[in-house]
Amino acid sequence: MKALTYEEFIALAKENYTKGGDVAVECWEKYQFEDYVKLFGPVTEARAIQMFRQWRSEEKELEAVMFGGIW
Repeated sequence: MKALTYEEFIALAKENYTKGGDVAVECWEKYQFEDYVKLFGPVTEARAIQMFRQWRSEEKELEAVMFGGIW
């Protein structure tokens, strides 16, 4: 599996913007991506998609709490 560069990671995030990729596009700078790689290893396409899904899941959970009548 090929490790993604920061630019490839962001391009993939843009393709998956509404599926959690918005977090990478809006929040991740190159140095943060590089720090992540140092800590956790290379980011492959499969890993990036997993990250996007996790972030979207967390966004949905927060939306449910904020807008679902719980407050």
